[in-house]
Amino acid sequence: MPSSQISKPIAVLLYPGCIFFEIALLAEELAGHAPLRYLTPDGEAHSASNGAVLAADGDDSALERGAWAAVLVPGGDPGSIVPDGLANAGLRAAAGQGAVVAGICAGNLVLAAAGLLKGRRGTHNYTVDDASPAAVALTVPYWRGMEYFRCDVVIDGRIVTAMPWAYVEFAATVMSALNLMDAAARDAFHRRHGPRLGLGA
Repeated sequence: MPSSQISKPIAVLLYPGCIFFEIALLAEELAGHAPLRYLTPDGEAHSASNGAVLAADGDDSALERGAWAAVLVPGGDPGSIVPDGLANAGLRAAAGQGAVVAGICAGNLVLAAAGLLKGRRGTHNYTVDDASPAAVALTVPYWRGMEYFRCDVVIDGRIVTAMPWAYVEFAATVMSALNLMDAAARDAFHRRHGPRLGLGA
């Protein structure tokens, strides 16, 4: 039977250029089950892709100090954090203490840059099917050691990766990984949020 509450907080990793929409549904669903903490690289307020301004609860280093149930990483343009590895230590710390670490779209690149996808199965959209040749070439080194699957969502242990269009399945997968959703609730969730889209739909 699924749980109804989680005592540990859930971190939402925001960065300049990220697309909040990709994790908005999941954040909305999780808000009734666990405290959400919004983190930014410098701990300052985040100007979201939809024009909203989100107050930050701390900077990315909070991931190294706290105990987290999950960390959510949206996509967008992660060029503001990947080259300098600004989130790497925190993501590794959270994963090391058993948090569910979940990326969608370019959030998967943030996970890969932290080394969390090496030796794991995962998915991403930095392929010739979905990205420019320049973007594919630039990101090749980050995917080394990951076993790639072209599908909407992949879960390997406590690591979740998802394609950008699969935000509904992404939300359901993370909720299930946190024991907040069983099979019946997952089916009902999909009925509420429309048909599944994407690969294999």
